[in-house]
Amino acid sequence: MDKQIENQVLTYLKSQSRNKIVLYKGIHFDFTPIDLGLLLAQSIYNQNTDIKLSMLVTLELEKIFNANTFKHDLFGNILAISNIGILFEPDLKQDIIRIIEKYSFNNVLFVKWDGEIDNENLYFLTKQNGEKISIKNLSFITL
Repeated sequence: MDKQIENQVLTYLKSQSRNKIVLYKGIHFDFTPIDLGLLLAQSIYNQNTDIKLSMLVTLELEKIFNANTFKHDLFGNILAISNIGILFEPDLKQDIIRIIEKYSFNNVLFVKWDGEIDNENLYFLTKQNGEKISIKNLSFITL
């Protein structure tokens, strides 16, 4: 991992903020983010249950995130995720901001973001053709 990137993250983590979110593209850390889309799809595929799909997804996300949160030597408790596009599926009825907020409260949430980012928004895919998520009320760093 690049020392300059490492120092940027450590400086950010020392700030007193409610959330700790690291949004990044094309950077290689000494950990691999989980493929959230794949893991969630596998966990809900062919589920035979009376639970509504949105509730099932919420329960499965909790299991996936809890199982993949770990202690990093430099950054403390972290959860690193990628491929979060599945959360934008309308049928799953997930509140992406609430999920990001919840899992970045007690952990550092590393999100490998393949879309576009500006000062206040995440764009799934592109600004012109994608979903826009306002993150202006969250504490984050982009790398």
